[in-house]
Formats: sequence, structure tokens, C-alpha cells
Amino acid sequence: MNLTNGARNTTAVGATTALGGSGLIFYGIDIASTPHTLGGSFLALVGLSAIALTHIHRWVTNTADERRSLAAAQREAQDRKDRYLAGLAALEGEQSRISREMAAERASLVARLKTERDALAAEFEEQRAELVSETVEATFMMIHGGKFATTRQPGNLIQFPKQQDERARAREHGGVAP
Repeated sequence: MNLTNGARNTTAVGATTALGGSGLIFYGIDIASTPHTLGGSFLALVGLSAIALTHIHRWVTNTADERRSLAAAQREAQDRKDRYLAGLAALEGEQSRISREMAAERASLVARLKTERDALAAEFEEQRAELVSETVEATFMMIHGGKFATTRQPGNLIQFPKQQDERARAREHGGVAP
């Protein structure tokens, strides 16, 4: 029995009162006195009632089971919280790893694209130079092979009239020259 000091005292007083009342009942019976017997009965009833009320009070207000279940629920909640935080930490680590890998992949792709672009530019310049060389060679061969007409026809040149002297023109119009 897990009683507090006040409950122990009440139980002890109730037990003493019940025992005293029982003794008074037996004494009243022994001397054939009804008032002593009734008084003992009431004392025993009060003592037993005090004990019963103390135990009923303890039974009603006993929260030990609820405290145990609350403690178990709190432990479980703490465990879940710890697992959740561990999961968040793992997720954050995974995300940072993925972002680092993506950054490295991006840098690798940029380097590879630059290398390929430089290779394509060099290949283009090489093909262009080869094409220009072939074109010049083919043109040279055509010129020497007589495929191009090398005779030039004289162009039709229109001559401007000769400029006259300004003084002569000025006199023609009736002006006076100095």
C-alpha cells in the first residue's frame, strides 16, 4: 500500500477508532448496556468509514497508471522525434551530396562542350582551308585549260565635254570680266 503521511495517519486513526468501537461493543454486550453497545457500533462505523473513504480517495486520485502510460508515450514521442531529426539530417546530407555531384557534372559538361566546340571549330577551319585550296587550284587549272575567256572587249567609254574657260563663258552671256 502506497499511502502518504496524511493517508497513513487517517487510516491509523480510523483503525484505532474501529478497534476501540469494537471493544466498546463487546464491553456493552458484557455488561448488557445498550448505550455502550450503540456507542461502540457508531465508533466502529466511523473508524471503518474513515478507512474506507481514505482508500476510496486513494483509488480515485491514484494516477500511477496514467503517469506510467504518459511516460511511455513521452519516450515513444522522443524516439520518433529523434528518428525524424536523424531522417532530416540524412536527407539534408543526401541533398548536399546530390547538389555537389550536379555541380561537378555541370562543370564536366561545360569542359567537354568547350573541348568539342574547339575541335569542331578546328575541323571547320581545316575543311574551309581545304575547300579554298581546291577552289583556287580548280580556278588555276581552268584558266590554264582555256575554260575562261581571257580576251577583253573594250568598254564603251563616254567622254565628258571639255571644260571651257570661265572667262570665255562669262563673256558669252554678256557679262564683264575683270
